[in-house]
Amino acid sequence: MWWLMSVVMAAEIQADLHLDTPTQLVNRNVGLDGAGLEGGLGPLVTGGTNVAVMVIWPPRTGDWTARVEQMFSKIEAEDKRLDSVVLARSPAEALAAAEAGMVAMVVALEGAHGIDRTGIPGLQALHARGLRMLGLTWSMSNRYAGSSGDGGGGLTADGRALVAEANRLGVILDVSHASSATTLEVCSLSTDPVVASHSNTAAVKPHPRNLTDDEIRCIASKGGVIGVNFHRPFVGGSGDVSAIADHIDHLKKVGGFTCIALGSDYDGLITPITGVGDASKLPVLWEELRRRGYTDAELRAIKGENFMRVWNVVAG
Repeated sequence: MWWLMSVVMAAEIQADLHLDTPTQLVNRNVGLDGAGLEGGLGPLVTGGTNVAVMVIWPPRTGDWTARVEQMFSKIEAEDKRLDSVVLARSPAEALAAAEAGMVAMVVALEGAHGIDRTGIPGLQALHARGLRMLGLTWSMSNRYAGSSGDGGGGLTADGRALVAEANRLGVILDVSHASSATTLEVCSLSTDPVVASHSNTAAVKPHPRNLTDDEIRCIASKGGVIGVNFHRPFVGGSGDVSAIADHIDHLKKVGGFTCIALGSDYDGLITPITGVGDASKLPVLWEELRRRGYTDAELRAIKGENFMRVWNVVAG
């Protein structure tokens, strides 16, 4: 199968598919190099993350368009201000940044309600600025898709049109927070691989935000990836890093190691698992996986090659 092909990279990529750090940058009025950030520049560099998906989150209520503009502008300002980061619009740009010892920021939108007032033209405008990942829902259903947060249904007609436009533009579709019906429908409808940027497994920890085995198989069979989340209520188990590894073990069993990625949810006001309280601590997870017998090739794939493979396919 084409998605099993390895990705040859000069630099080792470590990607985190979901950082809510832009929310904290705006709320605290700080820079990416500021203190106290779980996914700030210092922790990212210390822990080895060099591809960081920076998430724009439009809240449940308020002026979504204004909030999206405020957060996107903040990311763009940090790109200009800091020499050690770059807003990457393609896999090649992200890889070049990593090879130069920089952190590549990839912009994502968590919840298509953030483009609700304009629809597809809004997605097109954000893509032109650098948006490369679109979460169809957050914790509530919207005009495009049903959410796991309120027991929503599947895609609407507007949602199916949005999926087609994302495929055309080369925007990665993200089904974290989506209902099971939405997730399975997106997997079927999308012409590209899809991701669940920050979701765990329902078999290990039953939770509406976690993925069933059918959803895992669907994403994996499409060539997509699932970013493991560090929020304690979604992880369950022992409450330490071994509990995260249990979810990774289950993903490997059901979908194969090529479907596994990292999606910490740092700076999303999470209750992190003991031992990995910020991005600087990620080597603890890699050591736990080595202890469980994961090979160097599997670890490279999980760290970043799997995600970069997906992005390369979606970007065309």
